[in-house]
Amino acid sequence: MYLQSINVENFRNLASVAVELSSRVNIFYGDNGSGKTNLLEAIFVLCLGRSHRAANEAVLIKDGCDFYRIEGIVHSDDRTMELAVAYQRGSRKKATIDKVAVKLSELYGTFALVAAGPEDSDILSGSPSSRRGFLDIYLSQYSAAYLDNLISYQKVLVQKNAALKKQMDPAPFNELLVHAGAAIMKDRLEFLDKLGRDAIDYYRKISDGQNFGLEYRPSVKLSDGTREIEDIAAAFRESLAEFAQREQIMETSLVGIHRDDIHFTIDSLPARTHGSQGEWRTAAIALKLAVYHLIKERRGIHPVLLLDEIFAELDDTRCRGLMNAFEDFEQLFITTAATLPDFLKNGSRSYKIADGAIVEIS
Repeated sequence: MYLQSINVENFRNLASVAVELSSRVNIFYGDNGSGKTNLLEAIFVLCLGRSHRAANEAVLIKDGCDFYRIEGIVHSDDRTMELAVAYQRGSRKKATIDKVAVKLSELYGTFALVAAGPEDSDILSGSPSSRRGFLDIYLSQYSAAYLDNLISYQKVLVQKNAALKKQMDPAPFNELLVHAGAAIMKDRLEFLDKLGRDAIDYYRKISDGQNFGLEYRPSVKLSDGTREIEDIAAAFRESLAEFAQREQIMETSLVGIHRDDIHFTIDSLPARTHGSQGEWRTAAIALKLAVYHLIKERRGIHPVLLLDEIFAELDDTRCRGLMNAFEDFEQLFITTAATLPDFLKNGSRSYKIADGAIVEIS
């Protein structure tokens, strides 16, 4: 798939911009704070209905304005679509395809994007919620069933937590959590198995041989090798029973996929406590490259690839390894101050961004 054009109104510092795009490589130059990162975020919001930077809607609206609107023309599966996403303060976010209203969740099965940028270090160094957010964004693009179960789980979780706060019996919600949660855990197990193999290989290539590893750590106690959904569901029920009294005391749900984590290692040491900034960035990029290829293989389309200042804080060896890892992409958006290799410049269009305005340069 590729984005032919984008129009942005009142999104962060982008008051009103319209850009015609290359179907291959689009390079954006600009100082920090100029708006180039915001443009990539607008592309993500347009195609998936949410920010990849975990930003809420209020901060996405330009200061002094009451709404934002993003429009674009997208080509996917031999189809050309007019896509729009808009949000107004005090209202609900809306999306349309060819001027017909659609659920935001439908965008995940229609379009595909992978974004990599400085904020991705949080996947390695941040809180478990950063790692779960990474999983949810990309597994939802990989599997429509995963997104459906995630939406169902989150709705039931809100209801259970409300019951706990009111000192009501939360048991009626547990089986609903088990039904959706066991399917989610199974998907996470299988996805991370595949992701780990590819990410380890990419990390090795980018870092010139350094080792990388990852391990899924669900809050539910699973036996080694557990993969059958019935076994996962049984383990979930057992953990819920074990923590039932503590949940009533704490008035919140303590067991479930909303408490899962991923453990990363670099050269067999915990990445969160022993990794450097450059190693975190390298690992995050390796994860995103692996995600890109998993989605492409699963869905048979090339996701749009958004790379924001990915060369920052990488030494020369890692930069060369990263550039060599670019083997197969359809449309690429990249922000950088570095000199790019010729194969990335072929068929590219370059733009200068300053104070929220975008001008194409030769």
